[in-house]
Amino acid sequence: MNKNWQSKLEDKIKKYLAGYSACHDFYHLERVKNYSLETVKEVNCDKDILIAATLLHDVGYKNNEHDDQNHHLYSIKIAKKWLPEVGFPKEKDADVLEAILLHDNFRWDEKSETTSHIASLIIQDADRIDALGATGIARIIYYYGEKSWPIYNPDPVSKSKKVWLNHSLLNQMKRDPMKKWQNMNFEISKKISKKRANFLKEFYKELKKELEFHHKR
Repeated sequence: MNKNWQSKLEDKIKKYLAGYSACHDFYHLERVKNYSLETVKEVNCDKDILIAATLLHDVGYKNNEHDDQNHHLYSIKIAKKWLPEVGFPKEKDADVLEAILLHDNFRWDEKSETTSHIASLIIQDADRIDALGATGIARIIYYYGEKSWPIYNPDPVSKSKKVWLNHSLLNQMKRDPMKKWQNMNFEISKKISKKRANFLKEFYKELKKELEFHHKR
């Protein structure tokens, strides 16, 4: 399997995302790639498709922060341009684009959206793994800081299926960690992330206790 295209693609992405937000920088993409490759030890999937899709799945955040919920569409646009330029196997392009399109296509309060596209399911899990544990905590705090959203807000926010809302960091942490873990598509993903999910859950409990000690009405 010729990986010359991979080094060329990584170089493009590193240059493009140089100095960009730590939430969705090259290192996030690299971690998602590595988690995905752990999954394929037990789940069969074309590694070329998986590597290309993981490296490109979030590049569309840059320059589209005003519309970040559609970042996958901007990522696809970039992928269509870059894949031919780096010599990626043309017959695999469609699967890469499909995986990018569907990588965020899940509900946070229920099981993942039904799809038979294996690369999409693997990347969904890998992306969620990187949102758990100490790394996940660092990323979400960084993200909330960028958005200037509050750590604590005593006023409840109405329930929504939208992933990001202008509500408190504490509220977001309450909604996410165990749902991310429970709704993994593969058992190996649960094995990889169970400790991380529990760590985030305990962090939430401590944060809640400290904040409510000072702010409880």
